Amino acid sequence: MKDYTTLKEGCLTPAALQDVPGFCRRFGLEGIEVFMDDVKNRTEVLFAAETEKEALVDRLAAGSVKRIHCSYWAYPTSFLTKHSFSQLEERCGGLAAVREYYGDLTGAHMYARWCQEYELATALGAQSYTFHLIDYAPIDGMWDFTISKADIRQAMISMLQHFLNELLDRGLIGPDSPQIELENAGWGLEHGMQTAEDYAMLYRQIYDPFHKVKLGWDINHLLHALGADAGSGSARFYLPDSEITPEMNRLQAEYGHDPSLFAVKWLEHNILHPDLAGKVGSIHLSDCGLKDTQYFTNGIFTGEYYQNISALKTWEEREEYGVGIVLSKYDNHLVLGTGVLEPVYVKAMIGALAVHSPECVILHELKNSTDLEQDLRRQLDCIA
Repeated sequence: MKDYTTLKEGCLTPAALQDVPGFCRRFGLEGIEVFMDDVKNRTEVLFAAETEKEALVDRLAAGSVKRIHCSYWAYPTSFLTKHSFSQLEERCGGLAAVREYYGDLTGAHMYARWCQEYELATALGAQSYTFHLIDYAPIDGMWDFTISKADIRQAMISMLQHFLNELLDRGLIGPDSPQIELENAGWGLEHGMQTAEDYAMLYRQIYDPFHKVKLGWDINHLLHALGADAGSGSARFYLPDSEITPEMNRLQAEYGHDPSLFAVKWLEHNILHPDLAGKVGSIHLSDCGLKDTQYFTNGIFTGEYYQNISALKTWEEREEYGVGIVLSKYDNHLVLGTGVLEPVYVKAMIGALAVHSPECVILHELKNSTDLEQDLRRQLDCIA
């Protein structure tokens, strides 16, 4: 499989950042993926003229950018479908705050920005455009989801179809434009498209005449669902019963005694699902530690963690508290083999995935790394 890596500021030394093509050559990478909000703030129009687009293409190409990661916003279900919009207005702190955060009150800015990002990806000759099907709160852990998981899933499918229709209407998608990879939502703090069964439902519904929609399985996000069973040395799903399917119960009963094996069986159930053969465009490879505390349930902090965040007075303090727990316990994107995963199991899964979806690539998503050269080498060695 071909290898790519995400790249964010702070991951590499200033000297390495000056020569990203050299960095890619040293590690045998096809290129890097950048987050579009890092390239230009998501509240802004990406480019206002063809010359601005060309300048962006030249800048990204010089940095070996081959994959584009979409801009994204909290609570897309409420904002785009207007489901429980009054709750959105209240949680965001008023209508003016909603307009400032999303760019308008209709969603026109979001779709226009996504279309420009995809247009840029096409001009760049990008391998893929990563698109989120994830619903999450503006402050992690502050509120619960009152919209059902089923309604959120359907909203994500509608959001994707609206995006595809915008691209079709503007003539921006065709046989030679990049594939669109759907990134799965995490568990506990997020809802959205999370499982193979969710994506099988999506494929039954969407109109995608150029067959551009693929899956970008974020392994770290799948691992959010797992935690340690106190005192037993085994692992289980850190989820309410309503979110655990019969198949998940079977996996837990059969493999929970061995956390590493349980984790990879959970990954394989989704990533290698027979209904999605040929549909996996990438795996976002990283690890996640096995939590010993269930910090979130249905989006909201549990126990003392909710008490702690509620005691804070400002939006900024609450946001910092929530993000701190998310980045340390959930979205930590650890090097493979330093969390719950056993590299030998993952290597075997990658071998099976090469048969299941032959065009699949590996995206090394170590975006929290402070020494990407060291961490990437360790991860590449794990799967060599």
